[in-house]
Amino acid sequence: MSRLVPLVEKEVKDLLRDPRIYIGLIVPVLIMPVIGLAMSTAMTSSIESVTREGVKVAVLDFDRTGVSRGFIRFLNGSGLKVYRLSSKTVEDAVKELEDADIKVLIVVPDGFGSNVTSYRRARVDVYFLVKSVGFGEAGLFSIVENILNLYAKVLSESFISSMNSSVNPEEVREPLNTTSRTVIKGEVLNVPPQALFGQFFMGYGIMVPLVLTMVSVTVAQIAATATAVENEEKTLETLLTLPVSRYEILLAKLIGSTVVAVLGTLFFIIGFSVYFQSFFTVEGLTEGIPVSQLKLPPPPPETFFALSLSLLIAVFFTTSLGVIIGALSSDVRISNSLIGIVIVPIMIPAFLIMYGDVEALPLGLQILVYALPPSYPMLIARDMLLAELPVEALYGIPYSAGLTAFLLLLTSRLLVPEKLLSLQYKILARRMKGRKSRG
Repeated sequence: MSRLVPLVEKEVKDLLRDPRIYIGLIVPVLIMPVIGLAMSTAMTSSIESVTREGVKVAVLDFDRTGVSRGFIRFLNGSGLKVYRLSSKTVEDAVKELEDADIKVLIVVPDGFGSNVTSYRRARVDVYFLVKSVGFGEAGLFSIVENILNLYAKVLSESFISSMNSSVNPEEVREPLNTTSRTVIKGEVLNVPPQALFGQFFMGYGIMVPLVLTMVSVTVAQIAATATAVENEEKTLETLLTLPVSRYEILLAKLIGSTVVAVLGTLFFIIGFSVYFQSFFTVEGLTEGIPVSQLKLPPPPPETFFALSLSLLIAVFFTTSLGVIIGALSSDVRISNSLIGIVIVPIMIPAFLIMYGDVEALPLGLQILVYALPPSYPMLIARDMLLAELPVEALYGIPYSAGLTAFLLLLTSRLLVPEKLLSLQYKILARRMKGRKSRG
């Protein structure tokens, strides 16, 4: 143990002194807020443009009755800038609008007024002239649809009131009053499930597995880069000749990479939080109840213990993979090209866990998810607030520990100068052979 502490200090200092490591730590803090700011600025500008200029719509009235003129007045009164056309056909109207700054054409067909006065379903044709693809276009079309839906509601209420003035139109249109509640671990919450799932899906279903994935990916990248740098500078061979066991050298690399990876993950969380705050405006739940005030039943202590243990095992597993890749790489460029071998198998199960139910996946994908130790902290963290500790985790943690121990043993056996030089030469020779065949 006394020899391990100086080795860990050496690994942490070497990592923190290497500017290439800082790139991976700082870039998420800079990129994520910039992306969120750019996207939110674009959305805000589009909304402000529509608000400032108003939504322009063209109306082609083939009915020419008092009812159709009342419909057009309703559109004007709702904030739309209505331009009446005198075209003979819809095709002529569309051609007329192609060069105009109007993207919506509303056609009132003949018979609109008679259908309304006869309490029959009336028809209105709406043509959206898509001239670009962007958030502003979608927002403009949504505004027009909402106003048309509002007119339909007003028309429906006038129908009901004209038939029987003593009847409340709202009660006729919505005769069934449904109150939805959510039950979590026996606790009844006065919140509809769709509202709760909306925030939990974003806050826990995506964010938690994504952060845990970044921990695994970051620690693998750091370990691979650090070991490759030692190879490039010929210090790894010198370290292996010291009177220190290979297990202690490997353990020091694991601990050092984990310390720096945790620091990088904190930076990532900060950057990602700024991104979400600038990009998404997450309102409170229905009835104005935020998630923090729902008084959800807390997870049991054994869940936190299982999460910590599975995360520690996953970090050691991915760090060992990173050390192997770094040890097999004669320089950092080769290490960066090979690190994808580690990242891809981690990312695929992460997205399967985030966006789907593992038990509903095909057997092959289930095996892929359960075969990788980084999957288990994601599974535990995703459901720790809403469900009991998954049974898969109870068996997965000892399995992950055994697989990680085997990988640690394999990695320590690999840390022999003669083996490293031989394997590095073989990998470099294959890369050179591949370049010649492509050339």
